[in-house]
Amino acid sequence: MKFLAALLAGGFVAGFSGFGSAQTNTDLNAEAVKMNNLAATHGETKVVNKISSDFDSFLGANSTAVISGLRNGTPISLTNSSTNPSTPGPTTHVINPPTGQMGVGNVFISLALAKQQLGAMGITQPTPEQLQAALTGGSITTSTGLTSAGTPTTTTNNLEGILTMRSQNMGWGQIAQKLGYKLGPVISGMKQANQSLATTASAKAAVSKVNAQSTKSPQNGIVSAGGQSQSNFQKGISSAIRIGQRYCQCRG
Repeated sequence: MKFLAALLAGGFVAGFSGFGSAQTNTDLNAEAVKMNNLAATHGETKVVNKISSDFDSFLGANSTAVISGLRNGTPISLTNSSTNPSTPGPTTHVINPPTGQMGVGNVFISLALAKQQLGAMGITQPTPEQLQAALTGGSITTSTGLTSAGTPTTTTNNLEGILTMRSQNMGWGQIAQKLGYKLGPVISGMKQANQSLATTASAKAAVSKVNAQSTKSPQNGIVSAGGQSQSNFQKGISSAIRIGQRYCQCRG
């Protein structure tokens, strides 16, 4: 009996965990679809600008270039200030997305996961090379401190690349699980972005409606010889005066 109870309990926990994972994926997909719809109805430029602002501290001056490249599936040319004395000045680095064109929702998800992965390594503002490793695969070596003798110690992480895994038909839930991260923060970030975009769009629509109404003449009104609008009440008075004048002329 104890074995059966333990077996049933284990099955319940596994089933509940699977349900939670499925619900998370459903929520993520719903927010991605919502972001895609906002781009279609309110303009892709507005959505791209919003994503760019959300990841500005992470991507810096390359933010718009990265988002546009991921969206269109085109090579992303990034600039980086060189720290090598033999090659002074900015250098250019190219990232080739293996996923082809992506919806704006998937662009947001891929960048959010890359930000999580690099942040866990202590990288909050990646170089183009580090960003490429996170997105398409590669090695990243980071400093981990000093030995007792004062010698720097380093750690090298070999990354498979978020976009590379995505191009292999892996779902976002699978990718997050392989990276060891949860999708909750990604969903929360997308939800906030979508709410901000929807609120801004609604406010602009309301202002446009008010402006359009203010340019119209009063309903059922007429315009006087001086160009001023007259209400229905004024219109009635004018009609009564004209009728009275005709009656007096007939009586005279």
